Amino acid sequence: MSIKWDEHFNKKTNERLILSTIGEMMRLASEENALSLTAGEPYDLLYPSEALKRAFEKTLNGNLVSHFSYSNERTGIYPLRSWIKKWMADEGLLPSWVTEENIFITSGSQEGLNFVTELLLEEGQTILVESPTYPEALLVFTKEGARFLEVPLEEDGPNIEAFKNLLKKERISFFYSIVNYQNPTGYSTSAQKKKAILELAREHNFLIIEDDPYHHLYYDAPPEKSYLSLAGEDCRVIYLGSFSKIVAPGLRTGWVVAPKEVIDQMLKLRVLSTLCPQTLPQEALFNFLQETNIPEYLSSLRHAYRRHRDAMIEGLEKYVKPLGLSFQIPKGGFFIWGRIPMIKDMHDFARFCIMEEKVAFIPGDIFFAEPSNGKDTIRFSFAKTPPEKAIEGCRRLGSALKKYLEQLQN
Repeated sequence: MSIKWDEHFNKKTNERLILSTIGEMMRLASEENALSLTAGEPYDLLYPSEALKRAFEKTLNGNLVSHFSYSNERTGIYPLRSWIKKWMADEGLLPSWVTEENIFITSGSQEGLNFVTELLLEEGQTILVESPTYPEALLVFTKEGARFLEVPLEEDGPNIEAFKNLLKKERISFFYSIVNYQNPTGYSTSAQKKKAILELAREHNFLIIEDDPYHHLYYDAPPEKSYLSLAGEDCRVIYLGSFSKIVAPGLRTGWVVAPKEVIDQMLKLRVLSTLCPQTLPQEALFNFLQETNIPEYLSSLRHAYRRHRDAMIEGLEKYVKPLGLSFQIPKGGFFIWGRIPMIKDMHDFARFCIMEEKVAFIPGDIFFAEPSNGKDTIRFSFAKTPPEKAIEGCRRLGSALKKYLEQLQN
């Protein structure tokens, strides 16, 4: 007799746990051996593999008992937290109140987002998100029963008048923002708009979750000041950082900067979920950071990813733009955001591209809290696509678009 598991799962499992569309598109592209422009992941040939190997060897030549035992440093090892604190302070990202005790090491920034959301959200509470925004964040918020308001995103950040109007409608718990080279648009929020939003946060008493995984991947000028630093002694900003995009995602190491009250509650969640973090990858990462010239290393990453971006822009300009694609050139990050107005079902076109021309991208509507938005939008990732593959992928995309539009006309 087979078990009807739906009868045993709770309401959250049955109604709020939703598969990642990005993951599904990546899976389909892999199954069909398609050239993928989907993944917002670093390029594996840019991993500092040899330096990490040396860092792990140094770690394993140390005190093995401490690495193989339960860790007493449940917010993360102190040397790594101290390194992050100094690095962020040197970059001008921190207010004066932040110490090592305000930094919490996570299994990627996604765990940090999960922890913070679980602490802050009551079922049915409303949060404000950028429109469009990161869909995996929407899934996290949905899991906790959030209601959404969407603020339109412009090249320099959220539309402030729309932001004010939304706050007149109902009270929000927090505003979630990917501040630099946003996923999916590539836009960044200006310091001027951050200051305006901080004023609104004080007036309406909401928090700000500042997600900043692409901070160091700029291709022109560096990013402007963080919400965290601009807020000063007003401790209403929780900052999420990650080494996944700039070192290696397999290390699963990110961090949260937050007031001590939040850190203490996150520690309780950690004890309930994993007891303690893994120390081995933290120690190895710290050794890598200690022994690497980080400014030079990051500069080399930016140079490589700029080449990836420029090649994809060249390919899109040549093969796809003449057929109706419009897009913005990002100043950093991993993504190009576009629009093809004559296509009303981007998911259908995405499947057509994979099956007909073996090229994959991400339909844009999944980046909106309201499913009816963004039906003609499209996201490309150039991060894992070297120049020659980017050009070929755009050629295939152009060929697919031409065929698809011909079908629509017939």
